[in-house]
Amino acid sequence: MNLIQRIDALLPQTQCGKCGHNGCRPYAEGLAAGEAINKCPPGGSETIAALAALLEVPLLAPDPQRGSAPPQVAYIREAECIGCTKCIQACPVDAIIGAAKLMHTVIANECTGCDLCLSPCPVDCIDMRPLPAAVVPIVSGLAHTPEQLQARRQRRDKARQRHEQRSARLQRDVARREAQRLARAAEAAKGAADPIKAALERIKAQQTAAANAAHTAAGPEHDKP
Repeated sequence: MNLIQRIDALLPQTQCGKCGHNGCRPYAEGLAAGEAINKCPPGGSETIAALAALLEVPLLAPDPQRGSAPPQVAYIREAECIGCTKCIQACPVDAIIGAAKLMHTVIANECTGCDLCLSPCPVDCIDMRPLPAAVVPIVSGLAHTPEQLQARRQRRDKARQRHEQRSARLQRDVARREAQRLARAAEAAKGAADPIKAALERIKAQQTAAANAAHTAAGPEHDKP
């Protein structure tokens, strides 16, 4: 792995943006370029220590301005959900399922607790609740045994994969919409050009017909020397 990948492997993969970046990978790129190592609340002191060791920089205290990130999971009060899909669009790991005008629900095992779904909700029907005991915490500081560390690593790897898949899907959607826009523009341009071409062909045909008619009207005598 290169340095950015090694840094990214130490980050919790909540994709919460509390570091000021749009995901963990961009923060890893910033860290590789010399950014401060204490901007990740979900990583906490454990991640700061790991980053300091990897990058050979001094330890720092967690940045209090970044807030906190306890182990939590989003919960949608389904009776109040209006099915607007705004939370689905905001979730960085596709952990919310549902469809327009149908109630949505959170997949607890996939939710990273990033809380990015809260502010877009127009009816404020989403709560952040303590992580259920059955769900492996993705944030740092709660895994101590080799088994717990392995389970957390697997959960982080899956969260990274889901985020990458979502990002790739969004890029494909953008590319598809752009291709459709260009196709519509080309069709419109073609439609605008065709009437002009047709008009010119009609004029040419009329001129040819008029010339033929004049020639016919002149009769055979017109052709004599």
